[in-house]
Amino acid sequence: MARRALLRGGIAATMSFTLAMGLVPPTIAGAEAATAEAVIPAPTVLRPRTALLSAGPSGFLRYEHARGHLWTSYAGTDAVVDASATDVHTMPDFGAGSDVVARYDDTARTVRLRDMSAGASRTVVLPAGHQYFSTLGWTVVTTTGSSGGADITWHLLDSRDGGSVTQRTVQDVPDGIIVTFETNDPLGDAHGQVVRYRTADGGHTGWLDVDQGRLVPLPHRGSQTDGQVVLTATHLLFWRWEDRAVAIHSRDDLTAAPRTVPLVGDAQLLGMVGGTVVVARYDPSLGRHAYDLPVWRVEALAPDGSTVKTLLARSAGRGVPTPDGGLLVPGGPGPDWDQWGVSLIEATDGGEVTVRRIAEASPQQLQKTVDELTLTQGRLDTLEYDPSIDRRHVFTRDVGVTGSLTVGARLARGAAYDGCAFPVCIRRHPTGDGRTVVSGVTGSPQPHLLEPTQSLPGTPIDSSRTYETVAAASGRFVALRAYADTGTGTPEPAPTGPGGGVLETRVVDLDTRQTVFTTTAGVAAMWGTTLWVRNGNDAVAPIDVLTGQRGAEVWFGRGCLLEDLQAVGRWLLWTCLGSAEGQGVYDTVTKANLTLVSGSGWSPAKLGDGFVASEVDGQLRVTDVRSGTPVPHTLGEFRSWRPWDVDPYTGTIAHLGADNGIRLVSSGVPVSPLVQLDAAVAPSARIKGTTGHWKPKWWLSKPAASWTLVITNPATGATVSTISGGLARGLVTTSWNGQDRLRRPVADGAYSWTLTATPADGKGAVLTRSGTLDLRNECHIGGRLRKAVGCS
Repeated sequence: MARRALLRGGIAATMSFTLAMGLVPPTIAGAEAATAEAVIPAPTVLRPRTALLSAGPSGFLRYEHARGHLWTSYAGTDAVVDASATDVHTMPDFGAGSDVVARYDDTARTVRLRDMSAGASRTVVLPAGHQYFSTLGWTVVTTTGSSGGADITWHLLDSRDGGSVTQRTVQDVPDGIIVTFETNDPLGDAHGQVVRYRTADGGHTGWLDVDQGRLVPLPHRGSQTDGQVVLTATHLLFWRWEDRAVAIHSRDDLTAAPRTVPLVGDAQLLGMVGGTVVVARYDPSLGRHAYDLPVWRVEALAPDGSTVKTLLARSAGRGVPTPDGGLLVPGGPGPDWDQWGVSLIEATDGGEVTVRRIAEASPQQLQKTVDELTLTQGRLDTLEYDPSIDRRHVFTRDVGVTGSLTVGARLARGAAYDGCAFPVCIRRHPTGDGRTVVSGVTGSPQPHLLEPTQSLPGTPIDSSRTYETVAAASGRFVALRAYADTGTGTPEPAPTGPGGGVLETRVVDLDTRQTVFTTTAGVAAMWGTTLWVRNGNDAVAPIDVLTGQRGAEVWFGRGCLLEDLQAVGRWLLWTCLGSAEGQGVYDTVTKANLTLVSGSGWSPAKLGDGFVASEVDGQLRVTDVRSGTPVPHTLGEFRSWRPWDVDPYTGTIAHLGADNGIRLVSSGVPVSPLVQLDAAVAPSARIKGTTGHWKPKWWLSKPAASWTLVITNPATGATVSTISGGLARGLVTTSWNGQDRLRRPVADGAYSWTLTATPADGKGAVLTRSGTLDLRNECHIGGRLRKAVGCS
């Protein structure tokens, strides 16, 4: 955040400090009662868990969360098969291509077969030495032999009425095969199954023909993965990656030459209805790329591979063909989970592809989690993980700053980079004026700028260089670290990077994108226009980035290795390791150093305006340091390893509770009076109609409830124009077009301006700033409106 930057490897201890910060010492008062609190409940999402397991003439078997295995008729009627089931493996584990549902009991070594249409059931006992492989109609498929041996083969156990079982050994099986149990695709029915196996010369694919009891080699290698092979009632489809085409074999003769349909791009092969190939294509707008997530769009393909039409806007999982040529697919027509279900895709007599939903889904309700949060000027930014699509999004909420801690609507700011993983991951640095500097949004540390309502990835800040890290950000300035060919700035020794380059920090003006200050010293923190940099290994020093003026160093002495330094207004929070380990606060106005913890008993802490927040014995402790004597109080259950932050501009603390809800609580310590942290006010302006307007900016130390800018003619004392605004969170910005209150262009000359801003928290005096403006108005000559282009 604006006031913090992690500083490791330095040495620290006692302090002296002479730079004037321009801050008025606040009136010390007792901590206010922390009565204000708000809770943002953890948002929930629905994740569909529908899995299609098999399909027969009268219905199909599916899995639904919390409902188990269901047999659903094509009219949409459900019958519970196993309410406690959690298996979501696809066919042919549970039967294939018929109304028979199989359940294998590993302990008893039995397969129970149940006809869901007729209600009849049979039990098949596996012979000694047999391993269960699949069920195809009333036939149980087993294998014998040891894995990796040369004697593995398949057996067909045909169950009969009355309980008898006839065993057949599959013929034409080559010697020396190793069976691969890749049965996650719907590749079987009552007549046979596609099998994959390996021999010494690699992988192979074969058709295990149940009707004829033999293995038929297929003209495709056995390395296909899920979504590349589909079996329908009439055809066998292979997606050939080598030529990016789908080979369509007739089941009347699987060895005959196939016809082909081009298929390119990121897709999954679902099946075929009539003569139309149906695929699922990845839609990046729906979530992270994964085959089991609902991020796929179902499309029908023309013979040339082009999309005929979108059948389902969202889908996940495999399609299952029906015996009469249809295709069952889990999904929905839109993004809403309440539209999710099982749809049947069919072909009309005229060849048109139709879709109808025949079963409702039972999605699983999950909580979103908050991975990170920041709170700045009453703006709460969160990085939230959505388990339903395995993606993280950034959101912004406005928190009330004029009274109670009300929370506004959540504004979506976009999805984080899908490859987010340490050490390359999204990092956010609020500037305190509504903007955020982000890095890692494209998989690299290169920084981008997010405007107050802009979505990720934002706009690159400086594309001319490759930056390593964002060291700090505050107001209009950001400190960026990068390797340079030669060092610039302070003469202290600097670390070198690839090729001997020196690691330097450039402070960039976010409004102009110009570098205003460069240093090879390590940056510890920044507040307003003050940059706190390391001075060797045992001190820090303040630098005004606008003037380059360096203030007196704060020396920490021997024995203190500076682990962390934070800056908020007049306060510095330091944490030391080494022989002088401890934690404390330094007041840059009174030059007083207050040790809060001596030795190793400190915990991760964050600095507010006049207080320090930390975890003590599982409680949120706020220590008021304004008087020079620590005054602590606690604010309830708290764990610092969960995401949390302190708003240095308002004194509000945000932290994640055990229930994953965000808790907002007032620190109970009033913040300092409203002051100006920075300003960009041009002393002159040249106006011509709609161009060249005077656009001043003032950065504030806390939110203002309202503000007014009055422009007067110093010669007459008359008010020329008055501009006002409401709530300003850290920044007052406006524009004057050189017109008076009657919308007439004013004459050239010198004008005076006065800005007043009222603090939103009602604490402290109204902020007043004033100055002069030299105006050149090209639309006004000799008291008359000039008739020129751009003038009204």
